[in-house]
Amino acid sequence: MRIVLGPPGTGKTTKLLSLVEQYLSSGVAPDRIGYFAFTRRAAQEAIDRACSKFHFSKKDLPFFRTLHSLAFLQAGLSHSQIITTEKYQEIADWLKIGKFYTGGTVDQGPYKDFGYGDKFLEIINIARILRQPLRKIYNESIVPLRTDWARVDYVNRGIEHWKSQYNLFDYTGMLELFIQRDLCPKLEVVFIDEAQDLSPLQWEMVRKLEQHSKICYVAGDDDQAIYRWAGADVNYFVNLEGEVTLLNQSYRIPSSHHAISSSVIKRIVGRREKIFQPREETGEVFWHRHSEEVDLSQGDWLLLSRTTRGAQQIEQEVRRRGHLYLFNGSKSIDGNVLEAVRLWEYLRAGNKITKAEVILIYKQMLLNSQIKYGSKTMPDGEDGVFYSLSDLQNDHGLLHNHPWDIGLGKINDKDKSYIKACLRKGESLTETPRLRISTIHSAKGSQATNVMLLTDTMKRPYSMWRKIQTFDEDETRVFYVGLTRATNNIHLVHPMYSQGYSLPS
Repeated sequence: MRIVLGPPGTGKTTKLLSLVEQYLSSGVAPDRIGYFAFTRRAAQEAIDRACSKFHFSKKDLPFFRTLHSLAFLQAGLSHSQIITTEKYQEIADWLKIGKFYTGGTVDQGPYKDFGYGDKFLEIINIARILRQPLRKIYNESIVPLRTDWARVDYVNRGIEHWKSQYNLFDYTGMLELFIQRDLCPKLEVVFIDEAQDLSPLQWEMVRKLEQHSKICYVAGDDDQAIYRWAGADVNYFVNLEGEVTLLNQSYRIPSSHHAISSSVIKRIVGRREKIFQPREETGEVFWHRHSEEVDLSQGDWLLLSRTTRGAQQIEQEVRRRGHLYLFNGSKSIDGNVLEAVRLWEYLRAGNKITKAEVILIYKQMLLNSQIKYGSKTMPDGEDGVFYSLSDLQNDHGLLHNHPWDIGLGKINDKDKSYIKACLRKGESLTETPRLRISTIHSAKGSQATNVMLLTDTMKRPYSMWRKIQTFDEDETRVFYVGLTRATNNIHLVHPMYSQGYSLPS
């Protein structure tokens, strides 16, 4: 086992891919290299970078994936065998327990598919992930399930019966199957990224991979372990034995941010000590009483909150200010709507557009009152044909030339007001929004020139049915992750209530 310690911004993925390149250069076949990331997003980033760097197709790198995806592949499962929300409902009906709640708005990170939200599924899954008896986990519960042990046991046995009868698997079951049947592929070298967030069940899978390969690299940073509440156990990573490589230069964190974050993380007892250098730039740290004091008019921003509720409050404010944004990756306004607004005003200014662009505009117009029959009179297959406003009015069903807020009748009034506010602010309708709103958990691995971080910790999203003795340490790690996302400026907003992250005096 070889361990790569990668503090924030030190380039863990870049380091691992450089090692991949070394093995490829030494003659190792690409399908004998396993690169396993913690989340789908991280796995996709790794394979995209590898394909670009090494000029491979995705088929050339079959074992660049998540651990769950590997288990799915090696077990030869089909998607019809995976338990969906609909199948959970069938099980609930059969058990006569109403329904399972498999959705939710809490921070679930990579565990969002594991049933978190429903207390039955949650407690059953966590027992399996921790490799502990269900009764033990039930006895440790501090959130009332409003039921007794006999009912929890009944639901668990019913789910297992259903899965066995119909040969179905949940996401945890895929890993269990991989371990039970020893389904490891034949690999020469294995890379495990973000290993600090692995659960005991996933560590069993890693040990299997290690046993079936010549060498295994494990990369991570225990200071950024923020999923203990969902079954991850950072102690596995902390206690690993093997040759250690420390990436000692951060390409993200300015010196002032490094000083603060280093002081914060030193509160953790029993961590792996890491001395690494920040960027030469000092960076700026600002404190604000309220988030309204932060000027968001220039630059790229990552707006962070500990909780989904806090992120939603940020969203309301940003929307009121008239800024376009991404919320956990989703645009504040559908891109096709914004493009229709832009194209319609471009057309009204005397320019010509293509048939595809006409269709995009017409989709935001009301039939009969704004367009007579859409774009069906336009000829197909004619490249280089452009249409003016008069062309559309005379020959292709357009009934008006009103400004976009009147002429695009399918856009609701609330969105119209918001788009107008964005246009007054000079927001670009074509560029990717400068502002990204996210929880700290969802922002892990991300960075921005400017970061605004709410230090409020009220309404924690953690599953608190389990007596986690290290809660304060885990919260410190979450704060540390938030503090290490900015490349230039970080704006810290004082908590609105009594509970909030604190900095060293």
